[in-house]
Amino acid sequence: MNLSAIYHQAFDAFCYPLDNDNLEITIKTGKDVERVFLHWADPFNGERHDGEFIWKSNCVEMTGRRELQEHFLWSATVTPPAKRCRYFFSLESQGETAYFLETGFYTEEQFSRIRDFTGCFTFPWMNPADVNRTPEWAESAVFYQIFPSRFCRGKSSFQPEGLKPWGKYGEKAGWNDVYGGNLQGIIDRLDYLQSLGITGIYMTPINQARSQHKYDTKDYLTVDESFGTNETLRELVKKAHEHGIKIVLDGVFNHCGWDFFAWQDVLKNRQNSKYASWFMINDFNFELHEDYWKMHNSWDKKYFSFAFADFMPKLNTNNPEVREYLIGVSEKWVRDYDIDGIRMDVANEVSHLFVQEMRKAMLALKKDFYFIGEIWHNAQPWLRGNEFDSVMNYPLQNAILGFCEDSHTNAKDFEFAINRCYSMYSRQTNRVLFNQMDSHDTMRMITRFESNADRAKQALALLFSVPGTACIYYGT
Repeated sequence: MNLSAIYHQAFDAFCYPLDNDNLEITIKTGKDVERVFLHWADPFNGERHDGEFIWKSNCVEMTGRRELQEHFLWSATVTPPAKRCRYFFSLESQGETAYFLETGFYTEEQFSRIRDFTGCFTFPWMNPADVNRTPEWAESAVFYQIFPSRFCRGKSSFQPEGLKPWGKYGEKAGWNDVYGGNLQGIIDRLDYLQSLGITGIYMTPINQARSQHKYDTKDYLTVDESFGTNETLRELVKKAHEHGIKIVLDGVFNHCGWDFFAWQDVLKNRQNSKYASWFMINDFNFELHEDYWKMHNSWDKKYFSFAFADFMPKLNTNNPEVREYLIGVSEKWVRDYDIDGIRMDVANEVSHLFVQEMRKAMLALKKDFYFIGEIWHNAQPWLRGNEFDSVMNYPLQNAILGFCEDSHTNAKDFEFAINRCYSMYSRQTNRVLFNQMDSHDTMRMITRFESNADRAKQALALLFSVPGTACIYYGT
């Protein structure tokens, strides 16, 4: 038996409570293992003989099995009557049996000599406060992601400079081209979105900023004038709710824009600015240029920014003042506009403490708030029930698109990829993962498929057949 391929830990996706009563336990093995048994019971379940406590366990075969590229995952659900669970595994392969405890592997002969089972794996207490709970409505939601400046131009008194006519199919748009889409345009299309079966809208940033994409925030409390006003946003949320549609806003809290008031104060006063500690600055003698695209401060480590873009300096979310400000912004979004969720941009670069504090604040205002993080890789450290409900599921997107696009990827490869995507997190998390086939950060699906609509439909069919929150990029 290949013992080196066997792995288990008594936490995260390998052992966690599904709810207040049921405990999910999973073990990873090599493909040589034929059967796995879980031996479990309360740590205090047993009898005393001649003054010695003898622990008694139950035995259940782990029949839930998923196949990965080089491994099997075996799962079982047990119901510890007193919320505590001590357990170990026995594994069978070609007539050989091995026992696996937290203290290591044992042969049958070695295991027969064990008297003290304190070396077993242990889940000490299924505390209801520690159960990962996600918003139920998100499990069946179908989102529509909208890049507001490019979706629809509704009636507005604001006339943007350099306005271009809407492009025809297949025409490429420049990253800063101006098409004049706004929030009124979204309001005007709510009937259409409802007819598609949409039950949620996720908008990329709508706050005041220089760029068309608005990830360089100037003012977190004001809707960009090209999109409308704060009152327009309030009307959009209200009317969306009347159509049975939830609203999720983009929270750009890892970094701000060049024009953000605190950064402007730093530019003026440098280390003497009262906001100097709001950012991650290593050398206050950084260069300035009228065209910030020509600066190299971040490359030179003078201060940290998003993706070496000097015009988007990184906020220091280790600073309690920064956390208080950004959480206050988010609370205002919920109170003033009644939004239903936030998707946090570059969520893997902010402090865990900030995310934890943000979650508490949002749930205090709205119990079924949907909190999504932009994390492109395995996000288990952020999905333990005290930070995000969900992440943008790019691993699933890559698995589905790769299968539909690459003729050399067979069904078995696809099975491995899907099983990997759904074995990283708890079942609760899997039910609300934010699944999409394209987004503002990726090539459009139809472009990737070279306008092959059949492949696109195949990918969408797969998207809607797996657990999670489905999201359609506008136009797809």
